[in-house]
Amino acid sequence: MNTDIGQLKNSNNTVILDDMLLHVGSSIINETCSTKAQPRGQWTLSRTCGVNETQQSVHVVGPLFTIGRYKYGTLHIADPTVSGRHAEILMIDRDIFIRDLNSTNGTLLNGRKLHNLTGLRSGDILHFGSVMFVLHSSTDENTTSTIAADSDNEVIAQTQFERLLRPPALRPYYQPIIRLSDNVRVGYEVLSRSYLLGLETPDKMFRIAAIRKVEAQLSQACRTEGLRIGASLGNMPFYLNTHPAELKGTELFKSLEQLRADFPDAEIVLEVHEGGMVSSAMLQDIRMVTQGLNMRLAYDDFGAGQARLQELFAVPPDILKFDVKFAQGLAFSPPQHRAAIASLIRIVRNLNVIPLAEGVETMEEAVACQDLGFELAQGYLFGHAEPVRHWTTT
Repeated sequence: MNTDIGQLKNSNNTVILDDMLLHVGSSIINETCSTKAQPRGQWTLSRTCGVNETQQSVHVVGPLFTIGRYKYGTLHIADPTVSGRHAEILMIDRDIFIRDLNSTNGTLLNGRKLHNLTGLRSGDILHFGSVMFVLHSSTDENTTSTIAADSDNEVIAQTQFERLLRPPALRPYYQPIIRLSDNVRVGYEVLSRSYLLGLETPDKMFRIAAIRKVEAQLSQACRTEGLRIGASLGNMPFYLNTHPAELKGTELFKSLEQLRADFPDAEIVLEVHEGGMVSSAMLQDIRMVTQGLNMRLAYDDFGAGQARLQELFAVPPDILKFDVKFAQGLAFSPPQHRAAIASLIRIVRNLNVIPLAEGVETMEEAVACQDLGFELAQGYLFGHAEPVRHWTTT
């Protein structure tokens, strides 16, 4: 939940924030938060992206700097792993702080998930979902130390990768999938993190895996560990992801056979991302193998790129997961937009495919999704991706 900042009190030079008293003049904060003294100066968030490794920077302007996928935020990040209102940065005199806004995929500071308002310093690495930024101060004399730190992190990630696979040092997280008609939890999507420094997030893990050409092995380990840890959640369907590298041969089929042998009673829904879809013939093979192993098939992020309607008609899945852009703002979209989505859902249901809405973040979006014909949904409105202990105690 977001909490508005109180007004600055001229009488005692203080500001109230989340029941914690910040003494602006002396830069003292309640001990439940981490503080780091900072020099005066301009702050910048930098991100390296694209095939040409271009550097993008944005100035952090205060006192409140908001980050999220919604366009009205101070920093708009158009990435599906970023929540609409993801995090915010606060600047109070010489101090700069960050806090997560109950986001779906969390905010990481130097590889650690944020739970409280936390102080920042130049050189800190921030992950909003899977998107990474580095914080810099204009008072830095040079960026040599930051470059050296990045190189050190790369070496650490490379040296620790073997531990990620033998044995897995993975941390499965589980996001609930609910039935819209009664809000009953009917499954979990398994999302992976890691305990290892430099390999905390999926993008970090699979970046190193791509360099070593072992994306398929890492994907298999994520599925196996997700089912092993998730066994305590009971007889509930688990939605397991695939990697595009697995869709180029028969290695996926062998791994699914082993998965079924290791977990004979598990309810498994195999997800194939739209961006990783191959030929209809390959999808037909996947369909036959999953059916033979008593697994269901889901197409993930439908509509994120090309709609791939040909494959949908040729090889209908059991479940079709509509990309987050379908649910975003749906409650306030024009009638013709809603009518088009409703028509698409009717086509899907006529194929005996269950439509699932991803990225549902508000009650208004949930009601609109149900009205248009979606049967299932997931999103932070129904629960964040959390470790198994969270769901066994709720």
